[in-house]
Amino acid sequence: MIYVFFLHKKLSLLTTIPIMPKPNTRQFRSLFKDDAVWGEQEVIKFRWFLIAVIIVFIIYIYISGDRSRALTSLLLASVYIFYNSVLNLLLKKYGSAPWIRFVSTGFDITILSLHIFNYSYFFQAIAVATAASTFLYPILMLLSVLRYDGRLLVFSTVYSIFCFNLIYIIRLPHIDTQLIEQVASANWSGQIYKSTYLLLMGYFLFSIPKMIKRLVEKQLVSIQQQNKVEMDLALEKQKKDLALSQLKKEQILNQRLEEHQATIEQQKMNLEEAIAVKDKLFSIIGHDLKSPFAAQTSIIDLLVADYKSYNSDDVISIMKTIKHSAHQGLELLDNLLDWSKQQNNLINPKAENVSINDSVNNTVALLQQTIIHKRLRILQFVDPELNIHTDMNILNTILRNILSNAIKFSYPDGKISIDSRQENSHIYIDICDTGVGMSAEHLTKLFVPDKKCSTPGTQNEPGTGLGLFLCKDLAKRINAEIMVKSKPGLGSTFSVVFTNN
Repeated sequence: MIYVFFLHKKLSLLTTIPIMPKPNTRQFRSLFKDDAVWGEQEVIKFRWFLIAVIIVFIIYIYISGDRSRALTSLLLASVYIFYNSVLNLLLKKYGSAPWIRFVSTGFDITILSLHIFNYSYFFQAIAVATAASTFLYPILMLLSVLRYDGRLLVFSTVYSIFCFNLIYIIRLPHIDTQLIEQVASANWSGQIYKSTYLLLMGYFLFSIPKMIKRLVEKQLVSIQQQNKVEMDLALEKQKKDLALSQLKKEQILNQRLEEHQATIEQQKMNLEEAIAVKDKLFSIIGHDLKSPFAAQTSIIDLLVADYKSYNSDDVISIMKTIKHSAHQGLELLDNLLDWSKQQNNLINPKAENVSINDSVNNTVALLQQTIIHKRLRILQFVDPELNIHTDMNILNTILRNILSNAIKFSYPDGKISIDSRQENSHIYIDICDTGVGMSAEHLTKLFVPDKKCSTPGTQNEPGTGLGLFLCKDLAKRINAEIMVKSKPGLGSTFSVVFTNN
């Protein structure tokens, strides 16, 4: 049971050693070097136990009256105690060196044999063949297995058989021949039988290290196979992790490419819009801005060339036409200037408490001449107590452009209503006309700076489309929104929506 336990202990320790080739005899001994030291320490413990048993026998012999044998046995025990102490020191200093193992084994068998020889005088001479102490020889042979040394086991077997038979030969003359015949296995045949038994036992014990070596080799092979499987699994896991990592990198790269693509598309749209605005601007500068001044120049030239042929009423009519044309040019120039400031981020909104009623009155007053010229009625339903926190100049520009647009597309003698209302957290400024109205298709292109989308007014007033485009950008700057409802022939309603914080 001791060796089965120790073998299990050793095999469990093998699972912690690294992978190595199949060990040869020298490597096998090196592998179990530390365990050989452990085995020698276990033998030392056994000796102390054996010494305790011997001392018990010494006390028994002394009490029985054979003091000389007791003193002889005590002397041998003292030598054994001294030897065991010295061996313990040597073991700590040199470890389980081969010479220490052979010396300790030889000394153990010698001391045991001397004790058996000494006890044969106390008990009877026949005790050398029948005493239970004879079975200590197999125990000493068994202890050699703990040193993991096959040569030591051969030595202990041969030396044990030698000492066992030497004592028998020395004490045989002192044994009664009749007693030998009466006691089983006390004669030479029994002695040879027991010696053969010790020899066979030594041979069997010699196979134990071989068996351990075979088990260790199999365990090593099993560990190597297990480690190989674990290594393969680790490699597969590493490949899988690498593939997943690569996949994640590709996904991130694809996402970035998509983001870049979206950015490029947005930049493309912005560029197209900027190009459209640029084309619109050049069109306005090249045509729309030139037209009012060209008309004024032609009228003034006619007036100067034939001034005397015109009466006062004709002159007043001509002056009104010039004034109306000048107002159109000034309005267009104001929009161009506002648009330029907005494009160059020169407009910095400054929020303040603004009266909606005051802004509407100022806008109506600014466009009064155009309103009178077209004979329009302006109906104001603005709450005089309703204020908003916004930039006053930007609000006035938005209202001026929306109201100008309503005047432009209103029929003469028509009406335009301006209303204000508050719903929950929103404030609305509604400008509603009864003019030509717009189709759904035209509404989708209303805030796009495209020359094709601009239409002349009810009296062929030129249109640029820049005013509403400017209103859209300015509304964003003051966190407002412009909503439009319109139907062809029924007029349009523009609503400037503010969120009341």
